[in-house]
Amino acid sequence: MDAITPVKTKFRLEQWTQLIQDQRSSGMSVKAWCQQSQIKETSYYYWLKRIRQQACSQEVMTTQREPDGPVTFAKLPISLGKTNRSPAMVIILPSASIEVMDGAAPETIEAVLLAMKVLC
Repeated sequence: MDAITPVKTKFRLEQWTQLIQDQRSSGMSVKAWCQQSQIKETSYYYWLKRIRQQACSQEVMTTQREPDGPVTFAKLPISLGKTNRSPAMVIILPSASIEVMDGAAPETIEAVLLAMKVLC
């Protein structure tokens, strides 16, 4: 490929980028704008596709960039085991017991009690 081709392609992409922006800001449909501007719709969509492809390839290159420095991770403390929470309510039945923790949703409590009513 000669030295002129990339420069020419870049110029045409910039030119068509401006034309496409003009069409979008005009508020007209693509068909009406192309007729008014004496541009073939096929050319419009061809260059729209090329511009989108270029934008996508640039996005891929920027997201695949290597980090500037070494990657470091922070060590986060975790606590394992039981919490010191005690149940807000304990229901003891002959065949089962229910512990309701503080903050349990009323719908959950109601569903459990209805299930226990059926089972007991």
